[in-house]
Amino acid sequence: MKNFKISLVIFLVLTSLFLIINSIFTYYDLKNSYIPNSKASHNNDDDDDDFDILEFWNQEIERVNNTPLNIKYGEMEDLDYKNPSSKKEYEFSIQEIEFESPNWVGAKHSTITLHGYLLYPDEIKVKNPACLFMHGLGNDAEQFKEFAYPLLEDGFIVLCHSHPGHGDSEGDEPEPNNFFYDEDDEYNEAAHNYLTLCGAIQGLRLLENLEFVDASKILVSGSSYGGLNTIWLSSICGERIAGALPFIAVGDLENTLEDPTKLLFWVWGENAQNLADDEDFWDKQNKRFDPIYYLKSEKLPPILFVIGTNDEFFHYHSIIGTYEAIQNKDDAFLQILPDEHHVCPGFGDTAEYFIEYVINGGPSPPKIELKDQNRIRSIAGDHLKVEINIDSSREIESVQICYKYIDIIGSSWNRINLKKSKSDTWDGIIGPGIVNSKVDYYLIINIEGDEEVWFSSTIFTPGMLKSNFTFIFYFLLISFISIPAIYLIWRRFKKNYKELNPEVQPKAKKMLILEFFMIICAELLFFYSLILPQIVFEESGMTWTGIYVFNNVFTWRAQFGAIAPYLTAIFFILWILSFHISLLKPIPSSILKMIYPLLMILMIILFFGSMNDPSTLFGNFGRINLGIGIYLMIFSSALLIAISIWKRNYQTNLGIRTVKTHWYNLDRWFRIKKSPIRDKS
Repeated sequence: MKNFKISLVIFLVLTSLFLIINSIFTYYDLKNSYIPNSKASHNNDDDDDDFDILEFWNQEIERVNNTPLNIKYGEMEDLDYKNPSSKKEYEFSIQEIEFESPNWVGAKHSTITLHGYLLYPDEIKVKNPACLFMHGLGNDAEQFKEFAYPLLEDGFIVLCHSHPGHGDSEGDEPEPNNFFYDEDDEYNEAAHNYLTLCGAIQGLRLLENLEFVDASKILVSGSSYGGLNTIWLSSICGERIAGALPFIAVGDLENTLEDPTKLLFWVWGENAQNLADDEDFWDKQNKRFDPIYYLKSEKLPPILFVIGTNDEFFHYHSIIGTYEAIQNKDDAFLQILPDEHHVCPGFGDTAEYFIEYVINGGPSPPKIELKDQNRIRSIAGDHLKVEINIDSSREIESVQICYKYIDIIGSSWNRINLKKSKSDTWDGIIGPGIVNSKVDYYLIINIEGDEEVWFSSTIFTPGMLKSNFTFIFYFLLISFISIPAIYLIWRRFKKNYKELNPEVQPKAKKMLILEFFMIICAELLFFYSLILPQIVFEESGMTWTGIYVFNNVFTWRAQFGAIAPYLTAIFFILWILSFHISLLKPIPSSILKMIYPLLMILMIILFFGSMNDPSTLFGNFGRINLGIGIYLMIFSSALLIAISIWKRNYQTNLGIRTVKTHWYNLDRWFRIKKSPIRDKS
């Protein structure tokens, strides 16, 4: 009983210290959460370099326009397609095509040949709308032409071409050296995005020259790298484009420094720490790459950005700067996909709605205005009341706030419905989380109808919401960890020490203390590994830790379904329970701990296998390997197995246990000697 009281006192002291430390960090976070979001390191308005990318292209485009297309058409082939939803069958046509595009200035060959496909609907009219659709980094036109099927159903002529260095197109392949170049004057001599943008302009010219294309109804779209090219092209040639639809691509790239795990650092071949100190990059090269310097163009046509909150390349805070860079915001629209990643969603209902607006003069997407947001204190903590105005030409089915508690590990984006208070005004309240946390949110407007059409507002960052559940949560968490552990230690001590013969009790006590010490060390190693690199991108030196996995991978609803918001909590509960189990039986605990590293190894194989293939374009950007965190997890699991074997050995020698001879027993395999049974007298 005395030992139990001592343990309880230790538990209460540790709990108090933990809560004091947590309060200090909470105060620090609260104080800093009200600092306005700004550029990560530099104010671009004060840059020394007065280079203007739009002025550059106003002159450079003449070089592109003077480059003959020299179009070569292949044979027309049938392309049968069956819509998976409607089951309607179509007889489309496809034709291989090649055309010329400018090479870098000063290159040995002044032009390169780009390869692609022209896709035709089942019925070709005298004049048809058209779309230039561009693929992402490392893909090609062959892989991406299937995204064009919804457009073909709507009667579009679609051009999909492979970027320079991709597929069957000529030109240099993308690599860190031409994504991150040394001198600002090398843009048209060494930058890969210069080549792709020239190719995009030539693709637009090609469509304009087709006699059966209505040049006033040309849509430009693309995914990832193709999405960036969509933004660049639409800003330069916007007067020739009816609408732009970039998928999974935004600007304001300096905000990427907020999150050093973003894969932009991978393609640049530089980690966030190096780039944060590289003023030349942000003040010069970035002015030739970042879409925000293009989006200020007065030529920009109506544009719809479609991007996920968990995009591996672009931080969702960059959506704010991207939207703010646009001059005519009345024709700029967003669809922000909660918990979605860097995966092209294709032309869904919302994209179709936007296309109908820009091509056929259909209803405009809704305009969203944040009217007011203010904090309300209650017994639970801070609440954020949000009030918005909506201007919509279509009936609104519902309005939602989509929000996330930023400081809660593994939290996903949640939705709550707003209530309609007036004819065009809606309001709702975001409540506090289980602990103090900063909150980000945006608004979702669902349009009434049979189709799933919805648009988003930009991102809002109100800062910290204090929760009065913080103390209770941490107290319960520490209790959940400590009380069972203290009880199990006390139970083991009573069972394995008190009942022994007096002459072996001192040694048994030392061995038991040593056992618990080693188990706790193994457990601490395991949990420490969560903040160490688990996936390493060798070229750039960037890493993904366990925290990244919890916040981004485990919240992926498309992969894990309804369990995604709870996956991090499930793993932590299992790990805490495995800690308790290890105090009794270390081997089952080690097996539970192996689940996570095995999942990470599987992820490397499935998701990054092609990136580690040197024969692919992704191989240009370096290998992706397991980090020390995964190896440390495996080591801690192996250490628990070794502790279990040692435990059985010393317990047998001291007479605490009797050796069993079952075939599956460890004693059989490790030849643990039998010892006398403990004295029961």
